[in-house]
Amino acid sequence: MVAAMDDRPVIALTSRTLPLRATGKSRPTETVARSYIEAVEAAGGEVWLLPNRDDLDRVPTLLDRVDGIMLTGGDDPHPHLFGEEPLVGIDLVDERRDRFEIALVNAAREGGTAVFGVCRGMQLMNVALGGDIYQDIARQTDSRIQHTQSRVDDGPWHRVGIAAGSRLEALVGSGPIAVNSFHHQACRRVAAGLVASAICVEDGLIEAIEDPEAAFFLGVQWHPELTADLASRALFQAFIEAARSGAAASSN
Repeated sequence: MVAAMDDRPVIALTSRTLPLRATGKSRPTETVARSYIEAVEAAGGEVWLLPNRDDLDRVPTLLDRVDGIMLTGGDDPHPHLFGEEPLVGIDLVDERRDRFEIALVNAAREGGTAVFGVCRGMQLMNVALGGDIYQDIARQTDSRIQHTQSRVDDGPWHRVGIAAGSRLEALVGSGPIAVNSFHHQACRRVAAGLVASAICVEDGLIEAIEDPEAAFFLGVQWHPELTADLASRALFQAFIEAARSGAAASSN
């Protein structure tokens, strides 16, 4: 893939399918929070929105047209993906989206496309590669930390420790850093080939994963698109730069 004419790499954002009621009718609608779009654009990326789709055989062709994939937040990954039945505490699921995003992750990993996951996006990256997640932190762990803050503008919620020597440390420093938190699930067993690069200081839950061998394959549990601190900007800038470098390499 060749980046846009002004050297802005093309970043595809995954979407959430929700019913939108308008003019008296309810219709399925693909939605992406504006905060993701603004964060990618601010870092120098050109945004494309990816609707969820069923023709998974076309995913490799789709990836040929973009330079990076951002897996956004949303509904819970279905527990059938990691061999479990739904437990009390699980929220909404969207198996169509799950299948599409798993195909994206696997194709992007195989082709070396930059991947950045946020919240559900991080969890889905782990599940796609054979890891699993806690279906509900409150019911499946001993944590007494509230990981779901109620307001977007509440600011940092808890602290995460950064793994020494990780790519994340190279981007945001050795930490700990304060992050926001809007989730009730978390990565449990990390998939083969990935490593945990951040954990919650207070309870040890995994807060970031990465592939140390990839050019850029990183997921964070918090929402850096909602903040303007140095660490959040560094994550998006590194993602965009990796996508730009990948575009340049593929055009040579």
